[in-house]
Parts: sequence; structure tokens; C-alpha cells
Amino acid sequence: MKWLPVVLVLSGCTLLPSSPPVTFYRLPTPMLAPGPAPGMDMALRVTRPETSGLLSGTRIAVVPQDNQLSVYQHARWVSSVPVLWRDQLIESFQQDGRLRYVGSDNDNLRVDVELSGVLRAFQSEYRQGQPVVIIRFDARLVDPERRTILASRRFDVGAVPQGTDVPAVVAAFGVAHERLARELLDWLLVTGRHSR
Repeated sequence: MKWLPVVLVLSGCTLLPSSPPVTFYRLPTPMLAPGPAPGMDMALRVTRPETSGLLSGTRIAVVPQDNQLSVYQHARWVSSVPVLWRDQLIESFQQDGRLRYVGSDNDNLRVDVELSGVLRAFQSEYRQGQPVVIIRFDARLVDPERRTILASRRFDVGAVPQGTDVPAVVAAFGVAHERLARELLDWLLVTGRHSR
């Protein structure tokens, strides 16, 4: 019984310092209003983009100086960047409403065209002491039956956060992604008509 008080004292101690909790972020809900171009009777599949390195996981990437890739501490996306990017794009396209159907690579449904590509950048970059959110995507429009590329194009968009804290940067990611969705959709509607 003599060791019982010692055990109670030790149980209240911690040998390792507690780390701050991780905050998980999602992209802001898109606010994409229908554009001026007419809609199209087309079924589209959006696939997860190809990525590498930090862009494959859930960390929020930042480039504090030239060629130095880092991450925001104690902050994560709610899902991996490829899934986050794809799901947000699908939601934006569905909200716009000019395509007959928009689905993901989780579906086994037959579609007219497939949007795939390589996500080259999904990060904030410090320029002259200020962060700028950059999204760079090399898009491919593919015929899913013949597995041939119908068209390809690079998209490069950005947005300046209203501050340097993580919530402000995340809000800027939402603005940049919305711009990307608008440019991609306009390109898809024009390219889709010409390829049919």
C-alpha cells in the first residue's frame, strides 16, 4: 500500500508536452451562378487529378520562399487534396447547372466525356511578404470509350488572401477554386460542342 500515493502522483503527470490540436478545413461552398454560354446535353465524369508529394495528402501547402515547400502547422484539409479538389469541382459544376450530369470516378455510369489531368500546384506562395493562393491544373478532356484525348489546356488561377492566418488563406483557396471552376466549365462547354 505504500506505493499507491506515488502511482497517483505519477498518473497526473505527463512526460511529453501536449501538442496543439489540429484544425481541419474544407473549401468554402462555391457560389457559381450560371454563365452566359448555353447549357449542353452532356454527361461528364470528373476524376481525381494526378498529384505528387505534399499535394497527395491532407496538409495545406505553403511556399514561404523560392523553392521551399512547407505546410501550415496544426492545419489539415478534411480529405486528401485530389479528393477535395474533385469534389469541389463537381459541386461547382452541379451548382452551375448547364451540364446534364456531372459525376465522379467513384461512379460506374456511362458518360460522354471525362475530365482528368495533373494538379501542378495547390498552395499559397509568399510574394514580397504577402501570400498568394495558386492553383495550376493541366486539364485533359477524354473520350471514355476510345480512351483518346479530345483536348488539353493548362489553367492557372490565383487569389490574394485578406490576411496571413490560415482561415484567410483557406477562404482565398475557395475564391481561386471558384475561378478555376468557371474557366474549366466555359472551356468544357465550347470544347464539348466542337468534339461531338
